[in-house]
Formats: sequence, C-alpha cells, structure tokens
Amino acid sequence: MSEGKNNTANSSPKSTEVDRRTFIKMFAATSGAIALVNLSSIVRSLSGPVEVPPWPKVLIANAKDLKVGKAVVFYYPLTTTPNLLVKVGESVDAGVGPDHDIIAFSQICQHQGCFVQYADGQAKCPCHAAIYDVLHGAKVLSGPALYPLPFVKLEYDSSTGDIYAIKMTSPVVYGYGATGSSDADIVLVGGDLVS
Repeated sequence: MSEGKNNTANSSPKSTEVDRRTFIKMFAATSGAIALVNLSSIVRSLSGPVEVPPWPKVLIANAKDLKVGKAVVFYYPLTTTPNLLVKVGESVDAGVGPDHDIIAFSQICQHQGCFVQYADGQAKCPCHAAIYDVLHGAKVLSGPALYPLPFVKLEYDSSTGDIYAIKMTSPVVYGYGATGSSDADIVLVGGDLVS
C-alpha cells in the first residue's frame, strides 16, 4: 500500500513539471508571434505614406428634377454619410448647373453630429441651434459649432443634366483651424480645398 502511495506522489511532480515546460514553450511561441506581427507593422509604417484612394464619382440627381429651396438627401462618400443637395435659386461660388445655383454640403452638424435642416440659404441644427450660411461656404453664423459644414464638390454634365459628387472637403477635427474657418482642411488634407 505504501508503494502505491509513493508512486502516485512521485508521478504528480513530474506531470506538473511537464505542464510547466509546455506552458513556457507555448508562452514563448505566442510572445514571438506577437513580436513578429508588431515588427511587421513597424516596418510597414517606415516604408512610406499610405496611398489614399481617389474620391468616388457618384451620380446624385438630374438638374431638371430639383426644385428651388428643396433639399435632397444623398449619401457620400460612404453609404452612411448624409449630405444635402440644394438648388438655392441664386448663383453661388461653388454652384453648378445651368444657373450655378446647385450646391451640396454635409448634413452632419460640426458641433455634436446632429443632422442639420436646410431653409432659406441656411442650414440649421435642431439640437443646439447652430446656424450655417451655405450660400457663403457654410460658415458658422451662430451657435456652438466651431467649423463650417464640409462641402461636396459637384460636377455637372451639361449634355445630360446629371449632377455627380466627385469630392468632399474633409470632416473637421476639433482643435484644428481657426474658429469658423476652413483651415482644418489645410491641416488635414494638405491644402486641397473645394473651391
């Protein structure tokens, strides 16, 4: 009987020792794999800047279907990013179409992300009362927003009347650019502004 107890007692430490060795080997292999993944990320980041794909060209509407003062919601550049396309009824700097009066801008308020509504040349935020002058670069007229609404650059095909979204000013980041300016675009996109 005592021999049976000794055999059991002697085999336990040996089995524990094998488990420790296995654990240390697995730990070392896992650590090595993680180190290789991190090293490859560092090497990739040192290889140069990431190439940004070109902006997509997306058909939004036809000029003949637009009514003065009525905003049309469309999504660009992502299928979850709402923007407003508006025929404002007067020629504006960034306007396209036969009368240069069709513009598009982000529907996302630059204060806290609520959706603005268009009325009479202004985009108004129902959440915290930010007001943007979309006839003059979507600059902030009043309220807590610090930056203008990003504009969507449009392309007009005079032969068909089709209007395409081809580019967008960058979404702004709090802390870049002067209050109410589009300097954030210069910082974030390298000066490539929508005109």
